[in-house]
Amino acid sequence: MGLQEGYYPSTPSDTLTPFRNECVNVLSENFGILCDNHHHEVATAGQCEIDIKYDYLTNSADATQSYKFVIRNIAKRFGKIATMMPKPISMDSGSGMHTNVSLWKDDENVFFEEGQDGELSQVGRYFCGGILDHANALCAISNPTTNSYHRLVPGYEAPVYVAWSGSNRSAIVRIPRHFEGRDYAHLKRLEFRAPDPSANPYLVFSSVLAAGIDGVKKKTDPGDQVKEDIFKMTKEERRKHGIGVLPASLGEALLELESDRIFLKPIFKDEVIDKIIELERKDQRDIAVRPHPHEFYLYFDV
Repeated sequence: MGLQEGYYPSTPSDTLTPFRNECVNVLSENFGILCDNHHHEVATAGQCEIDIKYDYLTNSADATQSYKFVIRNIAKRFGKIATMMPKPISMDSGSGMHTNVSLWKDDENVFFEEGQDGELSQVGRYFCGGILDHANALCAISNPTTNSYHRLVPGYEAPVYVAWSGSNRSAIVRIPRHFEGRDYAHLKRLEFRAPDPSANPYLVFSSVLAAGIDGVKKKTDPGDQVKEDIFKMTKEERRKHGIGVLPASLGEALLELESDRIFLKPIFKDEVIDKIIELERKDQRDIAVRPHPHEFYLYFDV
């Protein structure tokens, strides 16, 4: 497989089917973690996607940690090494941790409303607005490493632009529309596409919930959904649509979190946010003072 040519091949091209089957079996039979789907992803030979079935927030965070443990150990048994690094291979697609969320009341999904655009309720729209409003600050938690921002670049199927859509993968929030109608009301959700596997799932899921709830409280309208491919838009077109851009580095994301942290106060004490910023700032500085191998290629003979 060439770069970005790995999406959904069949066997024998997909040599990792037995590996993923074993992962799914162990997760289900030994950990009680159900998986909806698994397949080879876009990046060249080795990138896998195994989707975990939705659950309550804490259960989902627990499942994410167990998932990583299982994947790494089964990979070792197969003579391979599994990495959750957001961007392990240069010039190829990175690995994300798309986070799906819905709100429920009295056993009803409050994001679903029949007859509305995309069957998304007003509460769902406000929740989406909250995520978009705090997206840049969220990146410091959902994308907490310097490597995270090698993934968040145009052209590699990772979201970069602050917008929402029903099916547009270039937007950071997507409203999946695989099935419609009241029979599928339980599936109505928002998919926040920015997070990556280097993030702490407990912090990410809680922060996304806090941002969304803040949007509901403030009735933050997300604006119109963007159906066009944002990657193909000019700066002027993006400006016309009011489409912002995610931070380009961990340093930028930390500045955003420092200036937009009030929405997190209902769930995190100031000491927690301060410690997140302190630890990530240390990582950023540790990388900044060390030469990158590619710099030798560019500058060794200057």
